[in-house]
Amino acid sequence: MRATSYVYDSSDADTHVNAVLDLLESREEETTLLDVAMAEDGDDTHREAMLTVKSAVRIGSPPEALFDGTGRPDFSPGALITEEATGRRSLHTGTEALETLRAEKEGE
Repeated sequence: MRATSYVYDSSDADTHVNAVLDLLESREEETTLLDVAMAEDGDDTHREAMLTVKSAVRIGSPPEALFDGTGRPDFSPGALITEEATGRRSLHTGTEALETLRAEKEGE
């Protein structure tokens, strides 16, 4: 499994986000990191973040975990996109991203 992208919000990050970032840093492949809090243009960055997530979901809607109570995108739980050798992409949100990376690291 290859970690292709991680979308998060450092200004309001859940507690596991830093652990995910640490695990991503220790991997050999380069992972695209998109911190929506560091963007100069918030609307463009949120749009790019949603396109990144939707490319992993392809059919269907992004998970509710990535939206706040008003329906606006909320990347504080983080969203990890992975890709299998077959090209199949998966989306892991919240602590599931951390669990996925830990499980793969233990399997090495």
